[in-house]
Amino acid sequence: MKYIITAIASIFSITAFGQVVSSTEVPLPVSQEDKNKPIDFLIVYENPDVMPDFPEGISAFRTQFQNAVDTNAFHPENGENDLKALISFIIERDGSMTDVKVNDSNEKFNTEVKKAVRSIKDKWKPGKIKGQAVRSRYKIPLTIKIS
Repeated sequence: MKYIITAIASIFSITAFGQVVSSTEVPLPVSQEDKNKPIDFLIVYENPDVMPDFPEGISAFRTQFQNAVDTNAFHPENGENDLKALISFIIERDGSMTDVKVNDSNEKFNTEVKKAVRSIKDKWKPGKIKGQAVRSRYKIPLTIKIS
């Protein structure tokens, strides 16, 4: 009897834990080895052959960001005067920015940084693979000193 109960329990646990859940997750970034495959225009590439470029360079982007961010909207936590984060966003094939993310524990800071990045309306020159524009992820480290 113990063997029958164990067998039934095993069958039910396999059924319960073996289910496939459909998902609408964003495709994972493509590695360098996969660049020999045909270009997929839905995939977000981490390292395209030609990286995206902001008109007049990244310093112009930083200047526009600096003018758009309101440092009065947030305060550092734990008595720290430096806020550090990594801004990440996708440069689409048309040069627009989407999927802006900021990885800091201070939610007010994250919200203000996202708002400042989204306020920049200039389009980027998109990244390219084999001469064709592709979606690519761009990351910018950020440090803000609050006094």
